[in-house]
Amino acid sequence: MQDASRRFDYIVVGAGAAGCVIANRLSADPAVRVALIEAGPSDRQFPVNWKTTLPIGNIFLLPHVRYNWQHVFEGGPGVGDRQIACPRGRLLGGCTSINGTVYMRGNRRDYDDWAARGNEGWRYTDVLPWFMKHENRAGAPSSLHGRGGELDVQQLRTSNPLARAFVAAAAEAGHVRNDDFNGVEQDGFGLFDLNQRDGVRLSSSRAFLHPVLSRPNLELLTDALVEKVRIEAGRTTGVAIVRDGVRIELAATREVVLAAGTVNSPQLLLLSGIGPAADLARHGIAVARDLPGVGANLQDHPTASIAVANPSGESYALSLRALPRVAAAPFRYLLQRRGMLASNAAEAGGFLRSRPGLDRPDLQMTFMVGMKGNARTIPRQHGFVVHVAVLRPSARGRLELASPDPAAKPLMRARFLEDRADAETLVAGLKEARRILAMPALAAFSGAELSPSVVTTNDAELEAFVRATATTTYHPVGICKMGPAGDPMAVVDAQLRVHGIAGLRVADASIIPDIIGGNTSAPAMMIGERAAAFILAPAAVTTRHEQHAFA
Repeated sequence: MQDASRRFDYIVVGAGAAGCVIANRLSADPAVRVALIEAGPSDRQFPVNWKTTLPIGNIFLLPHVRYNWQHVFEGGPGVGDRQIACPRGRLLGGCTSINGTVYMRGNRRDYDDWAARGNEGWRYTDVLPWFMKHENRAGAPSSLHGRGGELDVQQLRTSNPLARAFVAAAAEAGHVRNDDFNGVEQDGFGLFDLNQRDGVRLSSSRAFLHPVLSRPNLELLTDALVEKVRIEAGRTTGVAIVRDGVRIELAATREVVLAAGTVNSPQLLLLSGIGPAADLARHGIAVARDLPGVGANLQDHPTASIAVANPSGESYALSLRALPRVAAAPFRYLLQRRGMLASNAAEAGGFLRSRPGLDRPDLQMTFMVGMKGNARTIPRQHGFVVHVAVLRPSARGRLELASPDPAAKPLMRARFLEDRADAETLVAGLKEARRILAMPALAAFSGAELSPSVVTTNDAELEAFVRATATTTYHPVGICKMGPAGDPMAVVDAQLRVHGIAGLRVADASIIPDIIGGNTSAPAMMIGERAAAFILAPAAVTTRHEQHAFA
């Protein structure tokens, strides 16, 4: 191994949903030097470039450890101690290069709750301008949506008839139609808004990074694993990375921003000596700051699913019946950017409340126009699936180091469904999904219920099914919780600065204190916008409690 040393004003770790936004905004000032470090490869070379262009191209990326960190949850007794997959993007764009492209901000009350817990400046009215800043939503102008930003938000140019039938069935079941889940109200069913640009996946890297890669003050380092953040006398000085077998020390004269994602940002803090002192000592890591909240507060959306056969064959699958359509799909996509290759599969869904008296939806349904056992396989059988997710689970898990080796995956000890109320909410959601699927609008397309099967009828049987099969919707958050200095489990303050360490921020979904009701890539990009603004204009957003952040 040989050593080298280089200096930057800002070092951003992770070129995912938030990191690409931050690198773009910081490097807009030609007077500063910015390094953006990504552990995975570029998305600009063949064949990754076309795999990340296709909205459905994630099926070619998810199976490979080169593009997917392939983390797993240790599920715990609530789900039979099963391991549950937690795919995370490992390439430019991060999870936005491998996810379902659904654009969802979450419920406005979620952000108001963050502020009520001591995070000033994070109410819905505070964060809305930062969602809108980079948004370019198709359709009529609106006070809730942006136009002209880098991130296109639009519905599919051609949706699958099954998706339209599902929305119609929900209306027959008594649910309202909702054409904008990021609008005035979240309740209801409709087609999802997506991060696409005329049939092309619009990842964070394609939206924010590709257009500015020619800036001479922005240096992108791909295939570079950050081993630790360097800290001297309570201040961040840079990072140590390994690239092509060479260890390189990068110096940061102003700040290091961790945007490595919900799993990798807390892992990096722990590797750097920031976390629970006893846990760090167990791995022989010198303590730079005893922060017990690092690794705690792990949340995701527990999810159970109903699968129904589609004998009429409108669903996407590799079958003899679908062979003509499959054969024509590449040509239709190349010529029109339409058809099955332009679909994100998760075309429609809705939000609902499991019981009266709730102030916001606690369940989300996602309708898939194909059926597969996991996110890594191409379906062979015609069918469709409704995923039902609990939006605000009660249980909290934690992340721990398995080893001081930076290349080793951390342990994620989830506590899914260990609170009985979470399981009961899922059961209620499955029952309502069944009722919707039984409506006339879907009858012409539906065959037998394949899972859990019609013989699973009472609540006890459905609960057993949920515990045996529950996964998540791949929305892990919370492991570097945002909170005021008086919160002993807070990791960052309301300007995303790590408590007690100068020159270090975390800016990704790991800072979310309480999981939002919806998909998490849009909030992560908003967090990236806010982090850049805090860095560039801190005086404009100073809050009362932050003077104690470095105490």
